Amino acid sequence: MTKARAPLSIDAALARIAGHLPGGFNDMAQIVGRAVRTVRNWGDPDTAEQIPLDCAIALDLAYMAAGGDCAPLFETYAFKLELAQMEHFACNIRLARHTADVIREGGEAHSALVRATLPGASAADRKIALQETTEAIDFLKRVVPLLSADPVADQHHPP
Repeated sequence: MTKARAPLSIDAALARIAGHLPGGFNDMAQIVGRAVRTVRNWGDPDTAEQIPLDCAIALDLAYMAAGGDCAPLFETYAFKLELAQMEHFACNIRLARHTADVIREGGEAHSALVRATLPGASAADRKIALQETTEAIDFLKRVVPLLSADPVADQHHPP
């Protein structure tokens, strides 16, 4: 029975390499010195077997040597790492984005406060300073829960 291959999966990368090499999985098994069944199992999520790094490198090199335009296993690994990194550091990324907003709002408040203290400042200048300062405070209040979160605990228990 043929199983559906998830795009950007190890299984899809192995199938791409097998489809490009003249001997398919037989060539792959010979390149890495393993049984054909073992090589096929590396892409099967229903088996515990996983491709060793040295075998992945050898198969990517064989694919490129046969005229392939990339390194399918490396690209899959890089994609999976990027997804895991986004999940793992999501709270820090969110904090960084919010920090940029805090800096922007703080700068606007500071600028408005300076204008409100200049000679000849009007009631409108003071009103703008109050509005900008209030907005900056609102953004600062929103950063407190992000700073209070335990990133180590969040890494082990993503939301």
